[in-house]
Amino acid sequence: MWSSNPPRAIERLKERLIGVELFGRLPSYDTGEDAIVRVTATDVRKRLLQHYSSRAGSSCEFRISLPLGKYVPEFVRNPISRVDVLAPPPFLEVHPKQAPTVSESPAIDIPASRQKLELAWWQWAAPVLGLAMMILGLVLAVANWPARTSGRDLQTSAPNSHPTPWGVLLNGSRPVLIVASDPNIEEIQRIAHGNVALSDYANQHYLPHNAAQLSSEQLGFMKDILRGNKISSFDGNIIAGLTALVPSGQPRPSVKAARDTRMPDLETNGNLIFLGSPRSNPWTSIYDPVLDFRFFFDERTQQEIIRNMKPSRGEREEYIPTAGGFDTGQSFAIVSIFQNPGHTGRVLIVAGANGEGTEAAGALITDPARWDMILQPCHLTGPVDKRSLQFLLQLRTMAGSASDVKVVACHVLSTPS
Repeated sequence: MWSSNPPRAIERLKERLIGVELFGRLPSYDTGEDAIVRVTATDVRKRLLQHYSSRAGSSCEFRISLPLGKYVPEFVRNPISRVDVLAPPPFLEVHPKQAPTVSESPAIDIPASRQKLELAWWQWAAPVLGLAMMILGLVLAVANWPARTSGRDLQTSAPNSHPTPWGVLLNGSRPVLIVASDPNIEEIQRIAHGNVALSDYANQHYLPHNAAQLSSEQLGFMKDILRGNKISSFDGNIIAGLTALVPSGQPRPSVKAARDTRMPDLETNGNLIFLGSPRSNPWTSIYDPVLDFRFFFDERTQQEIIRNMKPSRGEREEYIPTAGGFDTGQSFAIVSIFQNPGHTGRVLIVAGANGEGTEAAGALITDPARWDMILQPCHLTGPVDKRSLQFLLQLRTMAGSASDVKVVACHVLSTPS
């Protein structure tokens, strides 16, 4: 077992160090008030347990575990590798083009008349291996810890040639609220093949309009996953990246889950940041009237597509992904930055047609050194910090990872600036 007699660098792998190195917290942050490291570690343990309880994971010869109260992974060889050592759990029926959302609740028994889709082994292995690589990378980073300057923000960004249009949101001049997505509401709509309207969501009515047609098992499952409040694992990395862009000494953004957000929270002259498309964050649909690129749910394919309301020469009217979540193919994402209508603050929306798209867009906006990559194909001139803009991104996805991210369209929005 690797954790026996751990190297000195690994011994220093503690909660505070992970919070600083991985999540962009200041070295003096209060671990009692900010539990992001403990929450993430719990999620890692849950995913590992789910993987090794699956058909593919039960036959793994080598296993990774993260003991309770510790942050050093253990690697153990399991000599028993028969496939039937652990009985596979029941699989939740999902649409072939949609990614499953991990839940602590047991899967429901879908009627036998409907085809079951078993999750491919790589849908479990990819996120688990990714988490393991993240932990190992952090261990290596710890080895260089003494060489760092302890009194400064450790997430200082590389210098960039041009200011970003969202930089003004994070300069400390106004309070910032980040509204994270709601993966459970997306899961409920996917299972029900129905929609939850913004008006219902705002009034805390989370079951879809066709709830009366669903089985008691489906309704029971939906009510069960609505207990508590979760955010997407993709959002956690984006929130950490955005927080790291805040200048030292300035207030950090507040964060709310979409389900905890209310209309008065949005009636503000502060700055707002939304993560996720309308399917997973219904609040973003409030701003559709001012946007050129908008998400629409295609009932035929049961996925979100992007429509271009004001296509320029050479642009398409619709951008249709060929890949759902944890699938292989092409997908799209949108970054929107604009003046909040009726208020003096600004709004940033980071949203993909799937989780990988949101993650890719978030990685782009939280890396100021890559701003030139956006600026060059857009041919923007003059200051951009007060302009209302939309960027359409295209990306390739495979097994939960995004690659070949590029800007395919840029629009200057006709909103107050």
